[in-house]
Amino acid sequence: MENQLLSVSAKITGDDMICKTLTSFDGELYIVATTATTYFFEEKMQNQYRKRKVDYDVPSDMPTLPAEYYQTDSIYREEIEKIFYKRWLMVCREEEISEPGEFLTVDVGDENIILVRCDKGEVRAHFNVCRHRGTRMCTEDRGRFDAGVIRCPYHAWQYNFNGSVNAAPLMKEQPGFQKEDFPLFPAHVGIWGGFVFINLAENPVPFEEDLAVLIKKFEPWRMAELRIAHKIEYTLNCNWKLILQNYQECYHCPGVHPMLNRWTPFRSASHDSIEGLAIGGYMELEKGRGSMTMDGDAAGPPVCDVSGEDLQRVYYYSIFPNFLLTPHPDFVMYHRIRPLAIDCIQNDCFFLLHPDVIADPTKMERFQSAVAFWDLTNRQDWQVCEQMQEGLKSQRFRQGVYAPQEDILYGMDTQFLKLLGHNRDDSQE
Repeated sequence: MENQLLSVSAKITGDDMICKTLTSFDGELYIVATTATTYFFEEKMQNQYRKRKVDYDVPSDMPTLPAEYYQTDSIYREEIEKIFYKRWLMVCREEEISEPGEFLTVDVGDENIILVRCDKGEVRAHFNVCRHRGTRMCTEDRGRFDAGVIRCPYHAWQYNFNGSVNAAPLMKEQPGFQKEDFPLFPAHVGIWGGFVFINLAENPVPFEEDLAVLIKKFEPWRMAELRIAHKIEYTLNCNWKLILQNYQECYHCPGVHPMLNRWTPFRSASHDSIEGLAIGGYMELEKGRGSMTMDGDAAGPPVCDVSGEDLQRVYYYSIFPNFLLTPHPDFVMYHRIRPLAIDCIQNDCFFLLHPDVIADPTKMERFQSAVAFWDLTNRQDWQVCEQMQEGLKSQRFRQGVYAPQEDILYGMDTQFLKLLGHNRDDSQE
C-alpha cells in the first residue's frame, strides 16, 4: 500500500509536491500529507469503500455545520452555557488526587472547580468561590490542603472537604446567621474506570444514564487499575469541535496518516455506538499482535484481561464534549479537551499502563515507540485541523458537505445542534 501511495503522489504532484514533508523511520520512507489529499481518494480509493458493518441508514444529503459555528464568539458562548456548563466533563484520573486533602482545580468557561479527596475516600467537587463575598479561594492548579480545610485567603472563612462551613470568623455576631446555610456550591461527580467526571448543572441528567454506553464497556481493560505512564500537552489554534470530528472519521487517513493507515487500513473502521453522547467503534490491526507503534509491533503485553478479537482492534470513542478514549490491546490512550476560545483549545494526551509495566524499565523503553507514533499522528491531525480553522474564515466558504465515510459526523452535528436548541434547517445555507 505504501508503494502505491508514493507512486500516486509522484504521478499527481510531479515537481510541485503537494505532500510537503518526507520523514524517514527505521529506513522506510513515508509521506506526511499536508494538503490536497483528495486526489488520492478520487483516483485510487473512491470505488473501494465498503458499506458500514453496522446496519443503519445514511442520509443522501449531509451538509456540514456552517462556518459560523467555528468562528462566531456568540455561538461559542452559547456552547459554554448550554453544553460545558450542563454536560458531564472528564477532568482527571482518580490517581491524581489519591490521598485525603489532595486537590486540583479545573477551569470550565468562566467557572473554576475544586476537586478534593475527602477523608473517607470520596471525591467531591465545589465551585471555587467563597460563600462570604465571592472570592476565588484556591489559586493553585493542584496541591494538598494540609490544614484539613479549604480556607478563603480574604476573610479566613474555612470549609470542610465536603463543602460545609468549618469556621466563619465573628459571624456569630450576625443575628440569624447559620453556618449550615452557606456551604460551598457543589458540582456533581461521576466516576468510571478511574476517570473522574464533573457536571456543573444543578440538576443534571444522571451520570449512569447520560453515559450508559460506557458503563459496561471495556471491562477487560480494568481501567481503574491502570496508571498514567506518559502525558503530552498540546495547545491548538482551532475550534474544539474540529478535534472531535477529526477523531471520528478516517476519510483523511490514507493521505494524512500513511503509517496509521498501514497498521489499521481506513476501510476497516466500524462504529458500534452511533447515538447519544458516547460515539465510537474500532479499527482492525493488520499485523497479528500488532499495535500503533513506529514499527507496528506491540508496545507491550496485553492490558489485564484483553483477549480474543480485542487483541486485533483499536477502539476510538468520543465522549461528548471533551473526552476521547482509545483503548489498544496493550495500552490505553485518551485526550482531555478544554476550550480556551472559539479558535483555541488545550488538548492533553495521556497514556495508561498497568503499574507492573510502568515499573519495568525494559518494557517502558519499548513503550516509547507508541508515544512516538501517537505524537507524530497527533501533530498530523493538529496541522490539518488548524488549517481548516483558517480556511473557515473565508468569506466565500459558508457550508460544505460530508462524504459517505463521514456520516457519523453528521450524526454528531445533529446531537450538537439539539443540545444548543438550534434547528438544522435554520443552520443550512
